[in-house]
Amino acid sequence: MNHILSLFFPIGYNRHMEMNQETVRFIKEREEKLGAPITFRTYSTWYGKVGGELREYGVFLYSDGKTLVYEDFDRNPQILGIPIHVKNKPEYIKLEYSFPLSDIKGIDQVTRSSAEKAVKAMKDISRSPSALSRFFRRLVTRVILSDDSILFFELIDHKAFKDMVIKSRSINGSV
Repeated sequence: MNHILSLFFPIGYNRHMEMNQETVRFIKEREEKLGAPITFRTYSTWYGKVGGELREYGVFLYSDGKTLVYEDFDRNPQILGIPIHVKNKPEYIKLEYSFPLSDIKGIDQVTRSSAEKAVKAMKDISRSPSALSRFFRRLVTRVILSDDSILFFELIDHKAFKDMVIKSRSINGSV
């Protein structure tokens, strides 16, 4: 999918970037599944869920303002655009989940290393970074859901994601 990169930028991120027909078709398919236009989209370069679920190559996130959907894509490894054949490649199992934005109980940032430990430990041992470590460590967004599930996303723009959730909750009356 050579069009996939244009999907990962938030709507309005670069108004001059034109989407090709395949990208437009993909977005329309997702809007049909949601039953509403997509109002927010971004990409997470890394994904983890407490309980052991992990995607090192990231997931695509999108929302209609009421529901958040995230999914991944099967990717073949490449170096400088040249496909690499991997022996014993594990079978790809598609990841696709959705939940109402109103189910989000909390959003904050934690260090990626503590998020990785939480995913492996199968319990939330992630912690907020100190002021100093914010400058020197990779941060991920921790999303806590009402059922106490904990998701981690290494988002391109944490603030835009958080603002979208806050806006949707104020519009839908669940602040």
